[in-house]
Amino acid sequence: MIRNIIFDLGGVLVDFKPQNYLSHIGLNKEEVEFFTKLVFYGKEWREYNSSKINSKQTEEKLIKEYSEYANIITKIFSKLDYNYILFEMKDTAEYLKELKAKGYNIYILSDLNEDSFKYNKQFDFFNYVSGGVYSFEVGTTKPNRNNYETLLKKYNLLPEESIFIDDNIDNVNMANELGINGIQFVALDIVKKQIEKLEESQ
Repeated sequence: MIRNIIFDLGGVLVDFKPQNYLSHIGLNKEEVEFFTKLVFYGKEWREYNSSKINSKQTEEKLIKEYSEYANIITKIFSKLDYNYILFEMKDTAEYLKELKAKGYNIYILSDLNEDSFKYNKQFDFFNYVSGGVYSFEVGTTKPNRNNYETLLKKYNLLPEESIFIDDNIDNVNMANELGINGIQFVALDIVKKQIEKLEESQ
């Protein structure tokens, strides 16, 4: 029997749009595309998300690696404002509340730094969440087994009684390897149908 629904945040419950922020601080279209990849999807940001380095160290490492862009990197970090980066995906948030009302335990398993976690906590759907494990707490990012196993152990969850929803197929595949019912988030309607199938098979 399925008892637990585990959600990723970015791309599932929260829209991660650093492009909006980069446009807001005055970067042109080409710069927005380039620095989105360089800063927010690079190895330094992943280290930041796992608390191996802090925000200032992330900035310093990027400047050391890409010194020709030092001025823009400094500008990005000096005004970093999550109001322009993180947005609640309201349809998924409402579905989370529906699942909670049906009696499921709701958990979060997400890669993010402590600053963005604090910002995300304002979203109403967190009031329906029983717990979570975040990369900045455990020092690793998905699809590292440690993140999943920490969540299962922390809340005494059985993999076969749990569904994990993530937009990244590598993260979903690791969940499946561990016996968790993994679903890739491509569209909410598809997720709903897959959960219904799992419910019917119980």
